[in-house]
Amino acid sequence: MKRLIGALLLALLAACGEIPQPFRHDGINAAVIPRAARGVVVRPLDDGPRAARLAEALASKLREDGIPAATREVVPGALVIQGEVAPTPAGQAIRWVLAQPDGGILGEATQVVAGSAWNVSSMAAEVMDKLGPLLHGEMPDNLSAVAIPTVRLVPLSGLPGDGDTALTAAMRRLLQRNGLKPVDGDADFTLRAQAGVTPGKPGEEVLALAWTVADRNGDDLGSAAQQGAVPRGMLAGPWGSLANDIAAGGVDGVVEIVRAAQGK
Repeated sequence: MKRLIGALLLALLAACGEIPQPFRHDGINAAVIPRAARGVVVRPLDDGPRAARLAEALASKLREDGIPAATREVVPGALVIQGEVAPTPAGQAIRWVLAQPDGGILGEATQVVAGSAWNVSSMAAEVMDKLGPLLHGEMPDNLSAVAIPTVRLVPLSGLPGDGDTALTAAMRRLLQRNGLKPVDGDADFTLRAQAGVTPGKPGEEVLALAWTVADRNGDDLGSAAQQGAVPRGMLAGPWGSLANDIAAGGVDGVVEIVRAAQGK
């Protein structure tokens, strides 16, 4: 089950240890990587070991929440979390900023640390609580005027287990993180998926998906195909992180198609 989701996502997660990645999309064009992130880079507050531990703890919290994250820049187009430390009478205050690759600020949060001792785990959890919603599709007000392409995702149907709801939700989240805005009504683009499960090798099933993007007039612009083998029966229950892995492999192709259409 350890096939590539896609070279860009794999590069970002390489420093984070192995995760199951049974699906991939081939042929990613690096020239059309969107400005929105493939993940998040957490920059240490300074060059010291304590700051490095805090940055890694925050990156770990992001990964636990399904967000690709690392403490070094591995791929272009990643969002950035960085902070500035200022002394206070009781300890320190850290101003954390979530920024776009071009420096545009998406949100910020202030963290007050009493004394000189740092509990990096609890500090990372607090930052995640404050900035996490911005990474899960809650667009801040200061981006409301930006012309973000809208996408209507047709809910999936016919998949075993909770695949229909889990994969639909995962793709919506990743469309948002990749600079697109999922909507339920009128949209610039429509995304629909065709899925099928067939027998594979003994003890396996093969899940094949094709994500097709259509324009506002209903004309198909292109499709991104995925295929991967999973243990037989795995799809019959909750999909869990598998849904996020599959969506991560498919969203690259979807974004390529949308960006190419915008460039015409």
